[in-house]
Amino acid sequence: MKVDVAHVSEIEKRLTVVVPQETVASQFEQAYKELKKNVRLKGFRPGKAPMSLLEKYFKAQVDEDVIQKIVQETYPKAIDEAKTVPVSQPKIENAGIECGKEFSFTAVFEVKPEIVPQGYEGLALERENIAQAGDEELATALEGLRSTYATLKDIDGRPLAKGDFGIFDLDAVCEGKPYGGGPQKDFFLEASDTSYLPGFLAQVEGMQAGDERSFALQLPEDFANKEYAGKQVDVKVVLKGLKERVLPALDDEFARDLSQKYSSLDDLKKALSDDISTRKRNQAEHGFRDRLFDALIERNAFDVPKALVDMQARNMVMETQQMLSQQGIKLESLGQSAGTLLERYRGAAERQVKAVLILEAIAAKEGLAVEEADFEKKYDELAAQYGQDVAAIKAALDREVLRPQIIENKAIDFITAKAQITEK
Repeated sequence: MKVDVAHVSEIEKRLTVVVPQETVASQFEQAYKELKKNVRLKGFRPGKAPMSLLEKYFKAQVDEDVIQKIVQETYPKAIDEAKTVPVSQPKIENAGIECGKEFSFTAVFEVKPEIVPQGYEGLALERENIAQAGDEELATALEGLRSTYATLKDIDGRPLAKGDFGIFDLDAVCEGKPYGGGPQKDFFLEASDTSYLPGFLAQVEGMQAGDERSFALQLPEDFANKEYAGKQVDVKVVLKGLKERVLPALDDEFARDLSQKYSSLDDLKKALSDDISTRKRNQAEHGFRDRLFDALIERNAFDVPKALVDMQARNMVMETQQMLSQQGIKLESLGQSAGTLLERYRGAAERQVKAVLILEAIAAKEGLAVEEADFEKKYDELAAQYGQDVAAIKAALDREVLRPQIIENKAIDFITAKAQITEK
């Protein structure tokens, strides 16, 4: 087998593989042997059909099968011999096959760019200095908890008002086509400024149970779902029922009902304050990393493999769908689709892939390696984060999955240690 590698671009390679005629002949012999054993031709007992008839009726199929088998067996070996690592599925090209002759094929695939990282030492970066949660933040969190544990009771004798919940039969159409997955029955929706579509609240406010209304909503040009931006959606609704939220009293009993670890409202307040401060610190750290990534990307220009961007964008869509699913929300009910989200996330996905590739290159250049202690520390962090035993985390998560993340964090720590940081 002969292997030749051509560099099409910084991120694309063309691999040409030439398979000797002996291998081709052997594969054809084996393919026809299997075919002869299994095929049934009229007038011949199984295994007795002549080769001339087998070639007449099955040549195209056998040629295709032999090509597929040769490619499957030789491509991985050729990749190893060429000492290259594809990051995309190969596009296979060949000019056909003939028994007794050499067979050649080419595989075009993407690879990671070879990055010589620059400008990562002495970066001037801002970092937020986070204080404890303020009274207003704590009050907002407490109201959020009350809202979460509120009960709903039926409304009689008054119309739908902002903040109420309506049970709707809803049918929306945009340019003659169903909007948001088609008609919805018993659609439970809060009457708020952000419910369903812009302008929806103003149209349904004041409805009584049993009322029907038809109206048109003009979507803004900057509407999140670009497919519908600037278009008109015609809506028909029937209000089948109304409910209002009843908030629980904010007292010691409420705190104890939330968890046994709270003996009083003061305990709950302290826990919330700590959670808010932790969240703010995490947000500040994310902001710091974003600024660090922006600085690295600005100083290191290179092309990014489309396959890696597509993979990252798909992962982001999946995370969004899982997050919504946990809240009982379908993507379609928000006027979105996986396809539109994929396009929206592509820019952010490319930025994230660039940052990861630069950090990998920095780690390689500086000789940053993952030690056994690093794995143990990461497992301990994950166990604490998810409230599980370390052994359970180790059983569920292979350490090699953690290696890239540990390397990235080591590279970030290295850059941070050498940066000029201004506390804000």
